[in-house]
Amino acid sequence: MWFLDRTARQLRRHPALLTYRPPEPARLEGLLRQYDPDLTSSGDWFVVRGTRVRWAELTEGLAARARVPADRRGAIIACGGGHRTAGTFLLNGLASRMGGALYPPEEHDDQVDVEVNLGGRAALDCEEVAHLVRPVLGERAVEHDHDLGLCRVGGKDERLQVHYSHPEPGWTDGTDHLVDLELRPDGPDDPELERLYQAAVALAAALGGTIRSRDMPVTRFEDIVPTRDRLPV
Repeated sequence: MWFLDRTARQLRRHPALLTYRPPEPARLEGLLRQYDPDLTSSGDWFVVRGTRVRWAELTEGLAARARVPADRRGAIIACGGGHRTAGTFLLNGLASRMGGALYPPEEHDDQVDVEVNLGGRAALDCEEVAHLVRPVLGERAVEHDHDLGLCRVGGKDERLQVHYSHPEPGWTDGTDHLVDLELRPDGPDDPELERLYQAAVALAAALGGTIRSRDMPVTRFEDIVPTRDRLPV
């Protein structure tokens, strides 16, 4: 009975990365520490920035009880905690390095949303933001809307959208001071992905910002690349 099996229950209830080979715990821990150097671990569990992650070996019988493909022999399960989408982001980043497919297939979200958080530094002129991304993204005009506190760098029809959250006078919350870069790529080989990453790195380097996506740090290009391995929906 599947509900008596802890791994089967977790795979039926939580998103997971399914691999063809069982995970290597030491390698998995090394990859997870790229997201959280201070992660905690206990047995087959890790806690990464509040997100609980468990790895498991799969047999054909366990795969059948969990209703996952029978040819998969490893699972990395995001069992909750932290931001609601942080687990999926984490699994996608692991997939870019280890291979594997997200399960269930509906967990795939190819929308890439990267934030360069500028913290408590002084507000910028929108043209300064545009000046920093133009060497990567090309000439772009700025559409100002200071009443909404948001400026768009480029037109609304651009595939790669760039917005600067312009702080209001007297603002004190550094979490709201950021540049947002968004893209729905045409697969993992879309060249716009690399341009988005390069623009984010250029902004962070010039302004002393930090790059994040779905409440997780972005430290490598692979963190934002959609996984190639897909299960049928």
